[in-house]
Amino acid sequence: VLFDGLPNKDTIKARIQDIPASARTMERRIQEMGDNVRGQQTAGLKEAQVFSVALDESIDINDVPRLAVMVRYCDVTVQEELFCLTPMPETTRGEDIANIFMERFEEQGIDIAKIFAVTTDDLNDVMATVAKIVNFIVKRSALTHRQFQSLLEEMESSCKDIPLHCAVRWLSCGKVLERFVDCFDVVKTFLNEKGKGILNLKMRDITGHLNELNLKLQGAGQTVLDMRDTWEAFVGKLEVFLKDVETSTFRHFKHLRELSAQCSISTTARHECIRRLQTEFAMHFQDFQLYGPMFSFLIRPESFGNQLDLSLFNFLDTDDMEMQLTELKSSTLWGTKFAELRQLLESTAVHDHGACIYSCWTSLPDRFNCLKNIAQALLTVFGSTYLCEQIFSHMKSVLGASHSRLTAGHSETCVLLKV
Repeated sequence: VLFDGLPNKDTIKARIQDIPASARTMERRIQEMGDNVRGQQTAGLKEAQVFSVALDESIDINDVPRLAVMVRYCDVTVQEELFCLTPMPETTRGEDIANIFMERFEEQGIDIAKIFAVTTDDLNDVMATVAKIVNFIVKRSALTHRQFQSLLEEMESSCKDIPLHCAVRWLSCGKVLERFVDCFDVVKTFLNEKGKGILNLKMRDITGHLNELNLKLQGAGQTVLDMRDTWEAFVGKLEVFLKDVETSTFRHFKHLRELSAQCSISTTARHECIRRLQTEFAMHFQDFQLYGPMFSFLIRPESFGNQLDLSLFNFLDTDDMEMQLTELKSSTLWGTKFAELRQLLESTAVHDHGACIYSCWTSLPDRFNCLKNIAQALLTVFGSTYLCEQIFSHMKSVLGASHSRLTAGHSETCVLLKV
């Protein structure tokens, strides 16, 4: 209306639209969008009967430790969202993490008694050794790094460098493992030149197998059932690897097989490495061992009897669970429903399994509400902290060299909107 009657009003409007918004305007808009997203998330978490969390901590570009908390809950679909990316105090003890964790949920008025499962992360023995080697090469000094790059060129390696493994991030983990295997011979030569024989490098093939596992555990939308199946398969493979090494056949260890054709090799170190992995997997995945069979309730509820530990769901309405389960087993219609679900999952990408399973359960009538509550709880469980690691990757791009002075609140909002 302001420019009506002017012959060049379209040009005036176009030029006004081309005027860049001020920094304060952009800040206000980003904050408003962030507040809107948080408001929807808070409402969803308050309404949800149950939710689960995954958490991990890392260091940002300003050397400030950050706690990332992801939440998973069900509304119209299964939601996986960043809840907070909070700066930590000077120490990052378990007590500090627990206090900040509870404070953030209390600020939003969300009842943490509705949390069904908490997922955290740890570093395995092989990855610890790889990280130690890579950090020695890349991070110790610029001279050491340049010398390694020169050696790669001299030995005509297909790799130009090896990426820095930063404090055990899943996203860099796979890349580091893959590149480490590719330039293994150069790494070995370089460490020998540097007199670093104390670093045991007799694990080239098992590192490749771990990278394969790492890639399978990545991605949003996977259910805890998918993660448990992947874990169980790898545990079984470790037993196969162990026998393969014990018999010196090396069917699953390509590089060891090639080396054994040239000279006699000792299998003791490889045997010990695989044994340590078995021990570590058993220790860090105790919940998978204990509750793993229960996860199949998501796709085979009709096959369950009294195997469900209802004490895990005591904060949900499960009083009529046994009656409802009996009715479900007797129903041809709803029993067929889950047979169709299993058939559908066979042809569906693993990252869409959660949505398919949730859609099947929501189609059940309300008379099966206790069973639906249990399924919702199981669907919310994180199988890994991959999404936390993805958050740290986003944080690295948001808090780059040109944005290192962003406040904690602004950087959290930027990452929230980026996710």
